[in-house]
Amino acid sequence: MDAERRRMMMGAAGIAGAAPIGALLVGAARAGAAQSHGPRSTVTAQPLALSGAALMNAVMKLKASTDERITIGWVDAVNYGFIEGEAIPLYRLYAATWQRFVQRSDTLFEGRLVEVAYFVDMRSGELLEKLTMPRTGRVVDVPRYRAGPTPSRVMPERRETRKFDMAHERPDSGTFFMQGTAASEQYFSQPERRGDRIAIREDNGSRLVRPDGSPGAFHYREWVIWNGDYAEVMDPATRSVQVEIAYSATTAWRPWMQMGTTPGNTLQNGWGGKALRPEDLPPDHLRLTQRFHPDLLDDPARALGA
Repeated sequence: MDAERRRMMMGAAGIAGAAPIGALLVGAARAGAAQSHGPRSTVTAQPLALSGAALMNAVMKLKASTDERITIGWVDAVNYGFIEGEAIPLYRLYAATWQRFVQRSDTLFEGRLVEVAYFVDMRSGELLEKLTMPRTGRVVDVPRYRAGPTPSRVMPERRETRKFDMAHERPDSGTFFMQGTAASEQYFSQPERRGDRIAIREDNGSRLVRPDGSPGAFHYREWVIWNGDYAEVMDPATRSVQVEIAYSATTAWRPWMQMGTTPGNTLQNGWGGKALRPEDLPPDHLRLTQRFHPDLLDDPARALGA
């Protein structure tokens, strides 16, 4: 599963509370403002002339690592149904991706990934077993998700059209993915320095297309901003850095949602980071993985097929 296909289940980790993410972030902002002792200075973004090997090196330090170690990227997101302008809360999505990459050239890293994802109630944080879908009122079974180990490639820019066959990867994969030919793209842009931080944007997406090139019944698009310490990213001796990410996505209805011809799609937004050790994952996500996928914690190299 290449990078753009992996993110078709991008979600989150660490069930960090009952409130939706928006409320958590607003609360944090207000708390910070209450402790402020005067106006905060504004940091001006400075565009960075990174391209080719330099851009790829910075990207991989933020996303994973340049020294072939196993890292775990995680995201904590909320998911809404978006129908004719109305946003309907669906669930909170927690996922993490175990990953290892090998550098093949100045601008190409190849690796293997295993991703797990959990769907939880936005308010209680409890793992969902059933979900009532908007408009249809249909009560559907909520699946748990694991994919991999599957291959991935990361480069500064990639566009391709090829067979999309994730429905064959697992017996239950058909509940997440349709089959067909997918037009996919992934690229990195807008490297910027803000004070002592560096940020790089990633655009990633796929859509099914018919033989005549017209759109099919599936689409996925995500946007991620990777944010890390500038000095560490620029240091040749550093192979991987701590990262904060901002994440948003739009997707077609998943097959398991049983939405049929209901108009609309889903919207996701969230935040996340990267763990260099399983024990560094957010606590509640770690607990879920211990419960459902202990092999990822006990022997991640074996789980990745290394």
